[in-house]
Amino acid sequence: MFSSFKTPIGSTKLGLVVNILLFILKIVAGIFGRSQALLADALNSLLDIVANIVVWLGVKIADRPPDENHPYGHGNADNLAAVFVAIVLTITGVYIGSEAIDVIINGNYRTPTWLATVAAIITIVVKLGLFRLTDNVGKKYNSPAVLANAQDHRSDALISLSALFGITVAQLGLPIFDPIAGLWIALLILKQAIKILRENIQTLMVTSPGSVFEKQITEHIKRIDGVKKVGWVKGRIVGSGYYVDTAVEVDASITVREGHDIARKIRKSVNETFPSVHDVLVHVNPYSD
Repeated sequence: MFSSFKTPIGSTKLGLVVNILLFILKIVAGIFGRSQALLADALNSLLDIVANIVVWLGVKIADRPPDENHPYGHGNADNLAAVFVAIVLTITGVYIGSEAIDVIINGNYRTPTWLATVAAIITIVVKLGLFRLTDNVGKKYNSPAVLANAQDHRSDALISLSALFGITVAQLGLPIFDPIAGLWIALLILKQAIKILRENIQTLMVTSPGSVFEKQITEHIKRIDGVKKVGWVKGRIVGSGYYVDTAVEVDASITVREGHDIARKIRKSVNETFPSVHDVLVHVNPYSD
């Protein structure tokens, strides 16, 4: 049963269920435990539920095969889902920050009870476990949306840790630290949102997989029988993988069919050696010194 959670869809479903339960726990503990920081954390969980649903949909769409309108597949749906997660985090951060500032300015301080402390501790433990599982799944499947979700879980653990600190200090006689913790939580959320946005917008702008990766493919193609020279290799990120174009030079005296066979050999070899490469387009040119 546990193995079913070690897939993009499975880990997202688990995250959704956990976030619903944690939202209920934190909203109850925040109200009856009189903690502004925990109520801010509860709102974060509520929007996490929305983000989980969007990631789930994004992963399912990204798995669809290429069609007439999307010849390169639907991989970027994964990145769009990650961008949405970042937007949700931004909205959450701005709202929580404004609420905390309002409490600090007006001096509406309340000393939290032990119920808020227990809820914060439970959240930290659960979220760290969820982060480890989701991060491993995201890296295994190279899914931007799942990795964004994992970072969100990690951010949630840090947020709850900040809430716990504010609650504890407030209980020691400094109630202003509860809303201050809420403000710090807002800043942590905004920082994480900016990071996710920057990474995924670069991908949506058809970013190169990097010179190191392209050089590895170039060196690999050079070693394939029949290739005299590699003119260039260009790649682009699409969702969780890459599409690669390359120009190679072959013996000018061979037939078109033989040139085609070399191109097919290159495509097959690159796909087998680099599983993250979805497809390779090979331009065959005559070799010249």
